Amino acid sequence: MAKVTYVTLGERPHIGHITWLRAMRTLGHEIKLVSLQRPGVFINHGDVLITEGVRPTTFGITQRLFFKCWAAVANSPSILNPTINRLYVIPDLVISVSRLVKDLINNDSVIIHPVPPELEMLLKIDVNSRKPWICFSGAFIPIKGLHIIPEIALYLKNEGIKAEFLLIGGSERDPLGQFIINKAKKLDVEDYIRLINFLPRAKLFNLLSKCFVYLQSSLFDAFSISVVEAMALGVIPVVTKYVGSKEFVELIDKSLIRNFKPKDIAETIAWLLTNEKTTKEYSKLSREVIKDVLSFSSIMNRVNEFLEVCLR
Repeated sequence: MAKVTYVTLGERPHIGHITWLRAMRTLGHEIKLVSLQRPGVFINHGDVLITEGVRPTTFGITQRLFFKCWAAVANSPSILNPTINRLYVIPDLVISVSRLVKDLINNDSVIIHPVPPELEMLLKIDVNSRKPWICFSGAFIPIKGLHIIPEIALYLKNEGIKAEFLLIGGSERDPLGQFIINKAKKLDVEDYIRLINFLPRAKLFNLLSKCFVYLQSSLFDAFSISVVEAMALGVIPVVTKYVGSKEFVELIDKSLIRNFKPKDIAETIAWLLTNEKTTKEYSKLSREVIKDVLSFSSIMNRVNEFLEVCLR
């Protein structure tokens, strides 16, 4: 069995990567977690070094000789930066969190998808009633594309469709949140948009379970675990073609993947809100897709294949 050292910038690994470590332990491998936030970081010799993100990967350059194989996790929009992208040429192997990321990396790469640690619980939640809510959950930063939501809302209003956008993770105190509300007021769609500050995960899932559509209108998302969480709850995803988890969405219907244009996205949402029979099928299929592609046995297979390639 392999001795695996996993290096992360924060106190804990990315929430979507916890299942990878669980899979490695289940397969019998020895796991050591190292945080760069702790002073005097010291790493013993081992078999596999995994560095999560840009700064840990930079740190990995100094440690690579102590391991048989070094793999870096590429999971950040920063890979769009040519200088940072070149950093991922140095490791022996790259773990890409999606096909979208794999296509951007000029190195040998394997795909292991992030998994919500609560996935099994989410798939068991009994979801019956939905409200005409279009939801988003995540950071209020420009790359998430939230600034076009007032225009999407305006299209729905002009079509006579009453709905509400629940944007979870920010408030009017955030520059982007303030921008969204000001634009919504200007377009007279303020009643279509509600900003909800950060929620504990249990409350977040309770709210998501009542949503009709989950919207990820990003300019770039390496993966977007929030899309998976919503799909596991039977919420129908609508994403741009720049979202890594689109490879799951296309298993429902490729028409749910749109260009970064308010009208294109709005037309899809309007169609979903007015086709009850189809949306019931899509809601059920959303859960089935996630249950299949992200099952623990599937993740164990991917992790096992990765370790075999890494140590070959």
